[in-house]
Amino acid sequence: MHTPKRAVLADLLKQFKKKIIKESLDIPVWTSRSGIYLGGGKYEYSDKVETLRLGDSWSGYYDDSRTFSSSVTVPESFAHSRVYLNVDFGGEAMLRINGKTAGSFSSSMNNGWVHRDTLPLFDLEAGQVLELDIEAGINNAGFCDHYLAGSRSITYTLAVGRLILVDEPTEKFAILADHIFGTIDVVPDEVIRTRLYNALDDALHMIDFDFTPEVFYASVPDAFEFLKAEIKKIPYAPHGEVIMSGHSHIDAAWLWTVKETERKVERTFSNTLMLMDNYPDYRFTQSQAALYDMVKKHDPELFERIREKVKSGQWEVVGNTWVEADTNIASGESLIRQLLYGRDFFIKEFGVDSNIYWLPDCFGFTWALPQIIDRSGMKYFVTTKLANNDTQLFPHTLFRWRSHSGNEVLAYNQRTAYEGDYIPAYVKRTWDANDQIAIVNESFGMYGYGDGGSGGTTAMIEQGRLLADMPGLPAHRMGRVDEFFADVEKYADELPLYDDELYYENHRGTFTSQGFVKKNNRYGEFMLRNIELMTLLSGIEFPKEKLDELWKLLLLNQFHDIMPGTCIVQVFENCRKEYAYLASEYEKLMSSALEALCSKIKVDEDCYAVWNFDTNPQTAALAEGFTAEDVPPMGYKLYPLSALPVSPKVTVTEELLENEFLRVELDKNGEIVRIYDKKNDREVLEGIGNRLTVFQDKAVHETAWNLEANYVKRPFELITAESIRVIPDPECGIIEIVRKFNLSTITQRIVLAPKADYIDFKTEVDWQETLKMLKVAFPVTVRSREATYEIAHGTNTRPTHVNTSYDMAKFEVCGHKFADLSEGGYGVSLINDCKYGYDIRNNLMRLTLLRAPTCPDQTADKGEHSFTYRLYPHAGSWQDSRLLEYAFGLNNPMRVCRISASEGGSDTEKSFISVSRKGVVLDAYKPALDGDGLILRLYEGNFSRGKCSVTLPFAINSVTECDMMERNETELAHNGNSFEFFIKPHEVKTFRIK
Repeated sequence: MHTPKRAVLADLLKQFKKKIIKESLDIPVWTSRSGIYLGGGKYEYSDKVETLRLGDSWSGYYDDSRTFSSSVTVPESFAHSRVYLNVDFGGEAMLRINGKTAGSFSSSMNNGWVHRDTLPLFDLEAGQVLELDIEAGINNAGFCDHYLAGSRSITYTLAVGRLILVDEPTEKFAILADHIFGTIDVVPDEVIRTRLYNALDDALHMIDFDFTPEVFYASVPDAFEFLKAEIKKIPYAPHGEVIMSGHSHIDAAWLWTVKETERKVERTFSNTLMLMDNYPDYRFTQSQAALYDMVKKHDPELFERIREKVKSGQWEVVGNTWVEADTNIASGESLIRQLLYGRDFFIKEFGVDSNIYWLPDCFGFTWALPQIIDRSGMKYFVTTKLANNDTQLFPHTLFRWRSHSGNEVLAYNQRTAYEGDYIPAYVKRTWDANDQIAIVNESFGMYGYGDGGSGGTTAMIEQGRLLADMPGLPAHRMGRVDEFFADVEKYADELPLYDDELYYENHRGTFTSQGFVKKNNRYGEFMLRNIELMTLLSGIEFPKEKLDELWKLLLLNQFHDIMPGTCIVQVFENCRKEYAYLASEYEKLMSSALEALCSKIKVDEDCYAVWNFDTNPQTAALAEGFTAEDVPPMGYKLYPLSALPVSPKVTVTEELLENEFLRVELDKNGEIVRIYDKKNDREVLEGIGNRLTVFQDKAVHETAWNLEANYVKRPFELITAESIRVIPDPECGIIEIVRKFNLSTITQRIVLAPKADYIDFKTEVDWQETLKMLKVAFPVTVRSREATYEIAHGTNTRPTHVNTSYDMAKFEVCGHKFADLSEGGYGVSLINDCKYGYDIRNNLMRLTLLRAPTCPDQTADKGEHSFTYRLYPHAGSWQDSRLLEYAFGLNNPMRVCRISASEGGSDTEKSFISVSRKGVVLDAYKPALDGDGLILRLYEGNFSRGKCSVTLPFAINSVTECDMMERNETELAHNGNSFEFFIKPHEVKTFRIK
């Protein structure tokens, strides 16, 4: 007969599962020591040794370590049977058995995110002694809420410590039965569902419940074989296939520090190796060279085992990046260096060069990325993040993604999470969520626990094996992501094309949170570029090892929770120290290069040498009291101290700034009521300019990540000035205005330099707010449906209107050094030196200056901030203007060196490297990674095309165009010390010069 109630079968299965464990042996006593993890594989422990028993407790804090040691002798009945070590002491832990790494545990105790408390012990011998050593730390993710609530420790209990003997047929029957219930829940075919239910119904009723254990266990194998046979009888032809790969997404820092990640990585990788040793069909995918580098440095034996699994094909290395970086904020050159350093590591250590850019978890993806992926010799892109859009579903799963330069890659937007279980619902959802299955007939899914959960589990692998022939589901198998793309590529021409950035409709606050990180990152990107350039020009020994170290540290801090500002306070405390170290090293290296260069300049009288690092000539008012005009690109100009140039005077009062180009009028509160462009006879503003406004910024959750559209409903306009005064200056007109809001003070110096057709707003903020946001606004006399924003390697345009829900969702967008709003013949640019969040609606241009989130860092952004933004009205389009020159000039200012008189003869000005085409930016000038020549990289920033020539300071022997990974492609003609090439809009060009 048919059992009508599912609950009856569910109850039978519940009783059945209680029989999986046949026997257990407690390990009741453990010796324990407390200590702290210092990082770099080093620990410091107390001399005190405690004896703890099951039921006792221990407490910990960030970076704490607790060891537990005991031994157990394998009983006769456990020999050569299915045995697990079952441990739950709370937190996360690494296990060593008889001195060898054996796997890891994680606990859901006290808010822990993942519970895995068993590790299989294979082929034990009777009488074998197992020496157990556990090194545990707290579960940082679970502790975060406790910490934010004021706790400075978390307590765990030694809840379970034992060996368990399981009956293998009973365990497998239970897994298969769960799969049947799971399949019934997700498969719409009533015939399949009914026949599966009936098969389970009949099989459960073959079990001899409530007899002796021997009778019960004797009945299970026949019932299990019957159940498998009945499943196979159900006719079903799957429509396609899902390839399932084990994976563990590991954040390099987030709710824990980087040094805690070192322990997470070792736990995860040791567990993965244990599974691979015992399940040859298990496949695992992992990215981020920096994580592998941690293991190589701290556990060489573990690293050697990884090498073996990579070689065997079980372990798939993907991504090629140093870390999974935030791609919105990082510069284009930084994104290339992520690949250059990561790929170099993987090739040297594993002989692997992946063609898959792996970035499951990131808060949007720059339009520049397809070019970087393609020109780095890669072909595919993977993410899962767009599944979490807050407004509308991203339109494609598999698609061709085209960059602003026209390069394309094959992209997979996995709509299921990058963490999952190998169960019917996940397999079915991975298949169903693929919009392009009618074209490709294949999908890809990841399973395993991330961030300390240690990846896949024994149960997941067993589940996958037993789920193989389940009717009603797509076919599925354990495999690799490169196998998936090899199949997908056959249908690439039929896939939809997406030609834009992958804007993430969520986490918009990350463009601004933790402003000091953004500032130090941009500064570092320019300084490292300048140091490489100037060191090569100086002729001194190139400090490769030191620069590699500095680059890798900067790249590490571009990880997609550090740079967006979404980590705990301890992470950012470390960042401040690292940025201070970086700044100190930058200055030493730059000073050495400039000193060497200046030593070669011979002059008859004392001079200032003004150095310009930009591709464009630069003009700027200097602190030395004069304006340096038209300093040649990537070179210097000399100014004798006896005859420094005299600049035209700037008119300045508390209500007026005026030079030959601009007239800026202010009211009694220091607000700008008029900007008149004298050169173009044009009013710039349509309302109050430089209006500072604080907004209430209360996100639904995760305040460091999220900015909600309703922030506009609660503004606090900062109209009243505390003080206004004119600051005496030998060159510039400067008005200082102090404003206060609540607990914060904003001090601005509005600066108009002689010969400047732009206005600078040098801003100091003592920011002491909570859940507030500071923006500045300029309503301009420009009508345009689109604004242009600088992004990596070029620009992007975005709507200024809200015609559609897609437009509305982009109420905060990411831009780099500038945004521009232009109409026919005229425009206005808003430039900055360290900010990334913009919103431009209709004719109102706004830049987000500061936020004050509280989760996961309650102190985020509180303290002192300094930054500058610049308003630049211009004739013509932004391409016709001096926008790039002014944006780079603000971000990469000229430096002044004093040179003492000696026997003269040097050029009064000199450009060491020149680029003929306007808008082409020299982004890198460095030694080749393989030591063979120099690498010159440029990109087109004006969205135009044409011929361009480069002139170098030496005679060229050969020029070879390369891809971004410095692999030679095409040799070019050259003429003496110059060469010519054709460049397309926003194209990146890389050349090897000898």
